[in-house]
Amino acid sequence: MTRTMKAWFAVPGPEGAVFELRESPVPVAGPGQVVVAVRAAGTNRGELIRGAALRAGAAAAPARAGTEFAGEIAALGEGVSGWKAGDRVMGRSVGSYAHLVAAPQRALMRIPDGMSWAEAAAIPNVFVTAHDALVTNGAAKPGESVMVTAGPSGVGTAAIQIARHIGANPVLATTRTPAKAAALRALGAHEVVDTRDAGKWVDAVMRATAGRGVDVIIDHVGGPMLADNIQVLALKARLVSVGRNAGRVGDCDLDEIARKRASIIGVTFRTRTPEESLACSERFAAHLLGAVATGALKPVLDRTFPFERLADAHRYMLSDAQTGKIVLEVSDSGR
Repeated sequence: MTRTMKAWFAVPGPEGAVFELRESPVPVAGPGQVVVAVRAAGTNRGELIRGAALRAGAAAAPARAGTEFAGEIAALGEGVSGWKAGDRVMGRSVGSYAHLVAAPQRALMRIPDGMSWAEAAAIPNVFVTAHDALVTNGAAKPGESVMVTAGPSGVGTAAIQIARHIGANPVLATTRTPAKAAALRALGAHEVVDTRDAGKWVDAVMRATAGRGVDVIIDHVGGPMLADNIQVLALKARLVSVGRNAGRVGDCDLDEIARKRASIIGVTFRTRTPEESLACSERFAAHLLGAVATGALKPVLDRTFPFERLADAHRYMLSDAQTGKIVLEVSDSGR
């Protein structure tokens, strides 16, 4: 008889994906894999954006949901070394909204002593994404200016910390909610820019950079900010498009891009191979996992929900009330 567990699935519907909690076969650790008993799983806005396009009648089938986990190793596959059952680990793996998830050994990161499951689950996806955008693709250097749009977002809170940690100066963060400014400054932002007024925020960025403009923009907003983002770019600047939460299409002055010899760089995990995705996690871990262990970089946990209340977590996410991450917690009684 096949053993089963509870897992969330994204199921195509008439108006996009519907998330359903279903029985699913318990995973088996393949070569180079471990099975992790999930204690907490981070939510991400990308699952809602992708889910909106998952409509009934399309070729897509129901798929396990979730991107990142924190938990303890329950089983090891052939060839796994350096880990043992009971080790506390976090990482990125598809299908992590589940009581158990199989993950490649290479995706694992050790959870620092004293860190809670929920805090650990708030790390992998946003810190790996922010590191890939800012360090690998944006090639931000000490002394360069960095602007992180939608600073209170999960990736935004990670990018602000990483930018400050590697010596970017100044580090700017944008928000449309001034009440969140103090929290962004506490994370390392030298200046917080209110983007509700397009004309004023452009001037504020230019003042903060002594008229030079910004060397690297990590953008999560997309189309509505594109024209103004290009306006505040410095010479040889890099605009890294991480998210397009407010729209995919915006005005782009190509002559301004050419004049500034600037680059627009798109990043996503959707078209990365498994090998490429694992390499992103490994680069982050090699560069900055030590800083997480010492507390120099910290997870920003806004709120947790019980594992069974994914719909409530998604509703809260759509309210834009949060700063940082929203995490599902798996209780022993719910297993």
